[in-house]
This record gives sequence, structure tokens and C-alpha cells, in this order.
Amino acid sequence: MHSQYAQKFNHDAIADAYDNNIQDETNPIRKGYKDMMQWIGKKTGTSKYIIDLGCGTGNTTKQIKYYEKIYCVDISKNMLEIAKNKLAKKENIIFIESDLLNCLDNFQDKNKVDTIVSTYAIHHLTQKEKHIFFKKAFDILPNKGKIVFGDLMFQNKNYESIMKQKYPNLVKDFDDEVYWYIEDETKQLKEIGFTVEISQFSDLSWGIYGEK
Repeated sequence: MHSQYAQKFNHDAIADAYDNNIQDETNPIRKGYKDMMQWIGKKTGTSKYIIDLGCGTGNTTKQIKYYEKIYCVDISKNMLEIAKNKLAKKENIIFIESDLLNCLDNFQDKNKVDTIVSTYAIHHLTQKEKHIFFKKAFDILPNKGKIVFGDLMFQNKNYESIMKQKYPNLVKDFDDEVYWYIEDETKQLKEIGFTVEISQFSDLSWGIYGEK
């Protein structure tokens, strides 16, 4: 099952400019990026076998210091090529070109994976697809397995309206993506069986940590 907007958000065309864009914290959409990345590194500190979904150019995996193996998954071939160069000195990295919604379906070594991490990628899934993905993540993880998600999120639809009033020049960007609604998504995660912890890094960048 491929995600509805897989090709729309395939970043092949912008791969070369991606790192400069994502790290520009003068943009409210990117504010909190550095703090989020540091949080990712801390939350994955005891992980061994990690899937980095929507790994992009490898920035998230670069933050992870302690692991036995990391599977870097992205639909963009060009982003993966940059990630391979960036992570060349790190050992035991497996690169997989795949849509993030269906990559868990027939995942090799799935019995070893204990952590699924993703930054700035799951907001490319529709809300229904997010919920499908959450269930797939739950099913592949062992007891005490972890999810570590950093992404663009609204607390709820009222918060979205407030952000559109605060950042009117970004309304088009907001409408072009599928930001998380934290209240809805955390409810789904809890109903599936995850415990949930929420962290905020800026108006738009949030983290969700969960354990099965």
C-alpha cells in the first residue's frame, strides 16, 4: 500500500538544497530543528536496531550515536545518495528506497527492530494513513519497543487556526502538507497500545515518544 502523496513529496528535485533549507531556523516551519535533533539522539540512546523512516539526507541517523544497525528508508533516490555520502563513516547502515507507508509490510529483520524513528516525514501521510502506519509500527515492535517521531504538528484544529492567523504568509504551506493533530494522533497511539510523551520545540515542531 503506497501513500497517496508519495510522489508529490518525493524530494529528488530538491535534494541538493534540502540541508540548507531544513536548517534555516529563521523560517517558523524550521524553528526548533536543532533542539529536535538533539532530543532524537537522547531518546534513541538505548536502541539497538533502528528504522529511520523518511531518512532524507541522513541528518536524523547522524544524531544516533549508539546502535547495532540502522535501516535508512526514503522514497527519494537522490536523498539516499546524499545520506550514503554523509554517513559513510558510520558502520552497519542499510539504505532502502521505499515509500514509508508500505516499507514495514515485508521488512527483513523485523524481529530485531526495537525502535522506529522519523523526523519531518510522517506529515506527508494523510491522517487515515498515519493511523494505518501507527498500527504497522506497533505490530513490528516488541514489548518495550519505541517510537520517536519529530514532526510538524498542530495541537488540534483550533490551534491550526491560531497558527494561520499568526503566520498568514505560511497558510499555503500549511494547507499543502498534512500536519499532525496531536490530540487525535496521540489518542490513536494510546488506543493501539503505546504510552505517549509529548515534547514541544517551537510553535510547529513537536516530538512524540512512545513505548509499546
